[in-house]
Amino acid sequence: MKKEAVFLLVVALLFSSFTFFEGFYTGKIPIAGNVVSGVIGLYVFGDSFNIDIHSPLNTTYNFAIGSNYTLDLNVSATDDIAYWWFTLEDLRHSQIINSSVLFTPNITFNAVRWSNKLTVYANNSDGETNSKSVIFYVSVPNSAPLMGNVSQVNYACEASSFSLNVNATDVDEDNLQLFLSPTSPFFIFPTSFFAQTFIQSEIFSSTLTKEHIGNYTRTVSVSDGTYSDSKVFNISVLEINELPNVENVGVQTVYLSGQSSSLNKTISVTDAEDGTQYSGNLYFNLSFNGGEELFNITSNGLIEYSPNASHLGVHNITYCVTDNALANPDPNLLAFCGTTGTNNTVCNSFSLTVTNQNRPPTILSYFPESYSINASGTDQLFFNITTFDPDGTVPDVYWYVDGSFNKYQQGNSSSHIYYTYPCGISGKKNVKAEITDGLVNDSVSWNITLQNTECPVEIPSQGGGGGGGGGGATCTPKWGCNEWSLCQNVQRSLEIGIISGDDYRDITESCSANGFEEGRCGYQIRTCFDNSFCNSTFFKPDFIQYCDYTATPSCVDGIKNCHDGSCELLVDCGGPCGLCSSCSDGKQNQGELGVDCGGPCPFRCPVEQPFLGISFWRTLLMWLFWIILIILLAILVSRIIKLIKVHSEIKKERRIQSVLSR
Repeated sequence: MKKEAVFLLVVALLFSSFTFFEGFYTGKIPIAGNVVSGVIGLYVFGDSFNIDIHSPLNTTYNFAIGSNYTLDLNVSATDDIAYWWFTLEDLRHSQIINSSVLFTPNITFNAVRWSNKLTVYANNSDGETNSKSVIFYVSVPNSAPLMGNVSQVNYACEASSFSLNVNATDVDEDNLQLFLSPTSPFFIFPTSFFAQTFIQSEIFSSTLTKEHIGNYTRTVSVSDGTYSDSKVFNISVLEINELPNVENVGVQTVYLSGQSSSLNKTISVTDAEDGTQYSGNLYFNLSFNGGEELFNITSNGLIEYSPNASHLGVHNITYCVTDNALANPDPNLLAFCGTTGTNNTVCNSFSLTVTNQNRPPTILSYFPESYSINASGTDQLFFNITTFDPDGTVPDVYWYVDGSFNKYQQGNSSSHIYYTYPCGISGKKNVKAEITDGLVNDSVSWNITLQNTECPVEIPSQGGGGGGGGGGATCTPKWGCNEWSLCQNVQRSLEIGIISGDDYRDITESCSANGFEEGRCGYQIRTCFDNSFCNSTFFKPDFIQYCDYTATPSCVDGIKNCHDGSCELLVDCGGPCGLCSSCSDGKQNQGELGVDCGGPCPFRCPVEQPFLGISFWRTLLMWLFWIILIILLAILVSRIIKLIKVHSEIKKERRIQSVLSR
């Protein structure tokens, strides 16, 4: 029995050692007195004892890029403390990182980057509480910003605009600049961002035309002034088959005889792919709605007609123009542009009145009834007329605002427009409605005295932009800028009258502030436009700036400059030069510890594990331990069973001997 007891003791010791081993393996070794849970206490703040914070101190702690900002929390007090807890605050972002964290001195904790405020609280056995704070700084070297993923292949459609959202991140929250190279017909907005971890911008275009069709390779980059990252991508502008632009013939009237007794009209057509009505590439067709065919149309869109007495009355006519399909439509055309490139047909209609004696059309009624109106900018104005023609013709209506054509309407005896003058405009204005039967006209006109309404301004949340709007609504500009021009010597430009004295003084002052000698002081300009047409210069990006002048700019001059039609991103890289070193170029450069990791990159290189490393041996040891434990348990169970059988046999034998002795 002693052997069995010893055996059971060995098994118990193995279980205890396993508990410790498992804690070592998982990093969770329980230590008595360090776990406090479900604490409810009444805290009375006072000054009956003092707290000392030995670590961290009011100083700066330096850490490597990508590391955890782990610091020791060493404290003491002049009294016996029942409970300790702390609160950690991120002062840069005014955020509480940890609140009321219970701990037992001394431990470690994770700080945050930049300014930290650590407040330690203690509660003694009498229920009294005191606290102490320390402010310290976590410093980390500058790391490179990173561009987000950009689709390698992108599609844009002719006669439409292009838009692609891009983003970048920077753990340093530096002021960032985004660049697109080369520009035109694509631009990027906004381009400047201030102290943000994540930024988003838009690569956009104005309406793309036939001349923009083709493939464009572009580079979008982000820079913090020291490091950068870039993505190269492609934009394919797909050709579509644009609709023919067909002239409105308008209402026509002819007499049976005499003057204006014939119709001689060429329908004007322009088509982006097939030319004009004279090209021979367009197809014309006429149809007479519910009546006999009075005339034909030639292959060049010419109508020639002289009426007879049987044609008296009003005739409604539809004319159509059909163009040719694209010869080689792109296979992606339907998916991205919603069209297949097949031929298009555009139809218009007009009415033709044949009469012996034409009577003039008349504007029967109109609104406003007064010819003089007082209004303010952004007020919505309403104008309406009702027409009549004694010959049965429905007159065409033409609306004009301040002498400029605004709206055309046909086939309806009533016509109206709504019009709103934009903010920031005042003075004498005019709205006119004119009707015609093709020969004779009538009109009505309103004079408007417009009072100015100040334009509201919308300030974009990030990057340049802002401005006044039209139509009573705010307007958010979308500025696009071409690249900066070649750097010009400011002194020579002043001497030949290219720049003004004010610009010269501003530029030389900036050069002096940045340590450029007189011979190196230059300036460059660029052109910018507002794709939203807000008609305002609020927040317009700079179009002139100082630069480091050299007579022969190149990719090896040690200067960040512009040449060969583009601008460098950093000194002698990017733009017209090779791509700048980055944390996504697949190369070990710019002080990296590995390919695109370590050094200035915002992530650490993976730790190389040797073949059959420590994790392998830990796993093997665990398996061996379990195998040995199972074997010992099996032996223990076997011995117990054997002991039970022996004990049972002994009892049985004793009973037999007892019976025999009787």
